[in-house]
Amino acid sequence: MKKDKYYWKFKIKKTKEKYQEYRRYIFSTSTFFRCSLTVLILSVFFVLFFTCGGMLYFYDVVIVDAFKGVDFQIHAISVGQGDSTLIKFPNNQTMLIDAGERDQGEHVTNYVKAFLRQEGLDCLDFLVLTHPDSDHIGGAINVLENINVKNVFRPKVYTEEEASNLDGENISISTTATYHELVDLISEKQCDVIFTDNTINMNLGGVRVEFLSPSEDYYSDTNEYSAVIMFTYQTKKFLFMGDANSEIEHTLIENYGDYLNADVLKVAHHGSNTSSSAEFLNVVKPKYALLYVAGNKDLPSVDVLNRLHEIGSDLLQTSLLGDYAMTIANDDILISQAPTPTIDIAILISISTLLVIATWGINNPFSQKYNPRRVPPKILED
Repeated sequence: MKKDKYYWKFKIKKTKEKYQEYRRYIFSTSTFFRCSLTVLILSVFFVLFFTCGGMLYFYDVVIVDAFKGVDFQIHAISVGQGDSTLIKFPNNQTMLIDAGERDQGEHVTNYVKAFLRQEGLDCLDFLVLTHPDSDHIGGAINVLENINVKNVFRPKVYTEEEASNLDGENISISTTATYHELVDLISEKQCDVIFTDNTINMNLGGVRVEFLSPSEDYYSDTNEYSAVIMFTYQTKKFLFMGDANSEIEHTLIENYGDYLNADVLKVAHHGSNTSSSAEFLNVVKPKYALLYVAGNKDLPSVDVLNRLHEIGSDLLQTSLLGDYAMTIANDDILISQAPTPTIDIAILISISTLLVIATWGINNPFSQKYNPRRVPPKILED
């Protein structure tokens, strides 16, 4: 049967009426109210999320961002009873000195990745393994597995397999599984390897980098292999000691004398009494003493703390400060801690979820009375 124009006018009229029916239904029930309130809650959530540092929680770390974009930065990464320091040079090259114990590897990796992302960089130029102790190199396995590392400085301590291919009587061999795994991983990643000694000198964007120790090829104590590095930028000097003991300190004094005087000292061996002799500290005379410690009752040593207090050094302990960073501005050293988000992301998610649930469990106080049964109109049939 052919449908005339009156039929179509009727259909159009009924369609308009149906549209109005649905519109009144939607606005007369709590559905619209609930949807609007949900959108508002989620909007507030995302605003707080991105303005309170929550974005960084995706990477399980909040980095020190106070010096973002600054040419020269030194970041002390808190890894408990271990060492890990990240340095950015004015030429945008980066160096990581040690990476803590193996169970700290993820934190170090996340910190370095977040920092590289913040600075617009895509690789770690130098990884320095000061000596074979696990509280310095264990976390480096995670770093190498997850970050592109170009160059690795390692001590002249060898695996058994490496030692079998070397000539000489005095060869230091490490039999630990961690060191073996790390050496194999360095080879697998095809990093350029440099064995540390006191002949290494570099200029990285105006920062003078000098390896002052080790000066010998063989030591009986693995701590004596520690890479001792002096960084000089503008008028400031930073001396990193690894786990060098008092014997190495004495050798450094004999070789360098007052040149060891530094503004910042990374205290050797977590403040152990086997290092940081009064003789050495009186030569270095640091304004700031960096202590990488977990805060247990044994370290740092009370004797070492007293010596540092006697020469007027300000103590910067990771056990108290957590992650922190320093830079140079107007011929002064500036220090900043990692920011604490004003609203914890877990709390923010929980509150938002509860509000949304509550929203869908209440009635709309502004709804109109339309249909007591809240039933939408039936679709018209031909």
